[in-house]
Amino acid sequence: MDERVGQYIYKVESFHLDCTERLSLTVLGNQLLNAAARHAESLGFGRETLRRQDLAWVFSRLLIQMDRYPLEFEEYTICTWVAGASRWFSDRRFAVLDASGCPIGYATSMWAMINLTTRQPVDILEAVPQYGNHVLTEGAPDCPVSRSGRAKVTADEPVRSFAPLFCDIDYNGHFNSIKYIEHLLNALPMELLRYRPVHRFEISYSAECRYGEPLAIYVSTANDEEYDMELRKADGTVASRAKVVLAIER
Repeated sequence: MDERVGQYIYKVESFHLDCTERLSLTVLGNQLLNAAARHAESLGFGRETLRRQDLAWVFSRLLIQMDRYPLEFEEYTICTWVAGASRWFSDRRFAVLDASGCPIGYATSMWAMINLTTRQPVDILEAVPQYGNHVLTEGAPDCPVSRSGRAKVTADEPVRSFAPLFCDIDYNGHFNSIKYIEHLLNALPMELLRYRPVHRFEISYSAECRYGEPLAIYVSTANDEEYDMELRKADGTVASRAKVVLAIER
C-alpha cells in the first residue's frame, strides 16, 4: 500500500472496555490519535520533530462514526492518511477495519499547527514545505462520512460542572482533547448509553482549557437519538461543541 497510508494493528484489552463490554469510544479516540502520531512521525512531521522547531499539532475537529465496536481481545486495524492540506488546516482521515479487513467505522479530523511559545497558528505549508507531498487525493481508502450541521444548544442551565484535574491534562499542559469527549459523554445518562451505543460523535474545539478552570456542560435534544452539547467556560466562552447520535436500541 502507498506509504502515505499508515496501517496500525491494535487489540482490545480488558481495560479498554466500557460497560457495554465493547471497546470504549474514548479508548478508540486515543488509538486514532496514536495512529495519527505514528504515521506523522514516520513521514517526518511528527510531535518530536515539530517540537524541535517549537511547533505542535492541535485538534480543530474530530468526527467518529462506528457501525460496531470491537469486542474483548479482538484485533482491529486503523488506516490513516492526509486527505488535504491548506496553509492553516490539515484534513486527516481514518478507516477502522476488523480482523478480516472489513470496515466497521470511520473518522475524519482537522488539525492546525501552532507555535508552542506564542500559542498562535502557523502556516503549515511554510513550516513543513514537503507536507503537500504526503497528501493522498487519489487511491485513498473509502471514508464515507461528512460533517453535519453545527450543534445548536438552547439550554440555559448546565447538566454538569467540573474543573480539569491532573489526569485531564496533556503533555502541553492543557485539557486533553479526548478528555473533552469523556466528560461530555459523562453528561449523558449511563442507562441510555449502555443500551444505545454512540453511533456518531462529532466535536469541534474552539478554546483551550487549563488545569482547575471551571467548566460547564450544556445539552439540548429534540429526541432520544441526537444530542447537541457545549462545553463553556465561566465567562460563557464556548470551548467546544459536540453532536452525539446514538445507535438504534439493541
